[in-house]
Amino acid sequence: MASDVINEVVEADEDSCQIRSCSQKGTCRKDCTNSESVCLGSYSDCEEWPVSNIQINAWHNGNWGHDNAKPLLTVNYNKKYDWTGLKVQWRGNLRVHRAGGCGEWWFTFNGQDCPQGRISFRRYTGRLTNYYQHSVFEGICDGIPKGTIPVKFYLDGCGNTNWDLYTGWYQANFIIVEEIDTRPTSKGLCPSLSVFNIREYDMNIYYSTSSTNLQVIATVVYEKRDPSTALRAVWKGNLGKYGSNTCARFYFRFNGNECGNPNTIDTVCSILSGDSSWIREDVVVDGMCYQLPAGPLKVEFVMGLCIGYTSIGHVTTGWDTRESIRLEEVRLGLDINAIQLPSGKIYRLPVYNIQHWQWHAINYETDSGVIKEVSYTKHSKTSALRVTVSTVTRQATSGHCTEWRIRFNSTECSNPTTIDASYYMWNEGGNTNSHRPYYIDAICKNLAAGTVAVKFEVGSCNTGHSLGDSYTGWNTMTSMTVQEVYIGI
Repeated sequence: MASDVINEVVEADEDSCQIRSCSQKGTCRKDCTNSESVCLGSYSDCEEWPVSNIQINAWHNGNWGHDNAKPLLTVNYNKKYDWTGLKVQWRGNLRVHRAGGCGEWWFTFNGQDCPQGRISFRRYTGRLTNYYQHSVFEGICDGIPKGTIPVKFYLDGCGNTNWDLYTGWYQANFIIVEEIDTRPTSKGLCPSLSVFNIREYDMNIYYSTSSTNLQVIATVVYEKRDPSTALRAVWKGNLGKYGSNTCARFYFRFNGNECGNPNTIDTVCSILSGDSSWIREDVVVDGMCYQLPAGPLKVEFVMGLCIGYTSIGHVTTGWDTRESIRLEEVRLGLDINAIQLPSGKIYRLPVYNIQHWQWHAINYETDSGVIKEVSYTKHSKTSALRVTVSTVTRQATSGHCTEWRIRFNSTECSNPTTIDASYYMWNEGGNTNSHRPYYIDAICKNLAAGTVAVKFEVGSCNTGHSLGDSYTGWNTMTSMTVQEVYIGI
């Protein structure tokens, strides 16, 4: 159970509930320790504690130029429970230089790879390139005991070959660690939890094809408990492609159908013109589907031909890395942020107030500006905001740089650092019109309670390079999720 006990909670008076009213009548209480109201739920019909103990570690402009197989960064994480899985994520800038170059970045725990398979990122480039590119990889590791866990971040050339690697170039770089309840025995509806029933399915399935026929890359069966929840679906794996004027589309299906509410969860790998040589790299695709029924759901991740194209080129998935599908039920907009146990103790919930927006084919072709802006009501003055964006992007001009960023009320995040994602591209073959998956997941602390304008923007990098020819959301999903999180509980 959670360790963050709200020691002093009383029935909220009328004034405090006017400041923070709860959507469920009779649930408002006053947290006297933090001088703010909370919305109180119960732990009935629930046997899990889905997310806890979120820790964020951030570095800006790291500029680590190491190539050797050695730990680049170490985070000492205090794991509270034996029965949780440890979810770890890197979000930052990674580069592989030289023709035929391959680099690998990975995590170890207590000096060992994850027993279920190494949590890693690989990038291979077939032509001489110099891509400083925002990159994300993540995974859940089970079987790690509680205690202080040294989480180390390594890098090396694939096969112990030096390929002029670079890490952390001129942007914010994050390692986020959190505990996830992956126990398979839970069956309850957990009505007071904003997220529950988290399942991650690991697989090692390698595909290599030029066929335009539909290919089912992965299939899992998930037991959805509540018909009123949204289903969050996340695929992490390695996508490789070559061939000019070609486009491959990847998407989720649920019981044989693409999502229709709010829209399909998809991405593309395309090379429309320019350099057509191999690029292989790990990516994350993240979206939500509403109004799926309770019961067994057949969830597939599928590859097919993009509309309007006659060839996918040559495509690989699962190249020498661990792939996974993660599924979780989400109660959008639920404002309960504390629960009371039968013992009478009240615990703060680490995650709540989840809001989600999902658009299709926004086709934002402007190089600089606000791509999407949403209005979010932040309830607690002591919480942080976690923002994720899943889309596709392009920076087509060799020798130029583009930065995608998240801002709050038109201001950059300052605690722990800015939320930016830069992409500098130089290619010996010149300009390249290639659209690929892009993912941002970051946390900002010390934002005031109240209405927050969350803006997803694009513009110039802070590196001195000219702004590139940019494109966002080409013919596919753009998904944004905002949620309140309490760090360390």
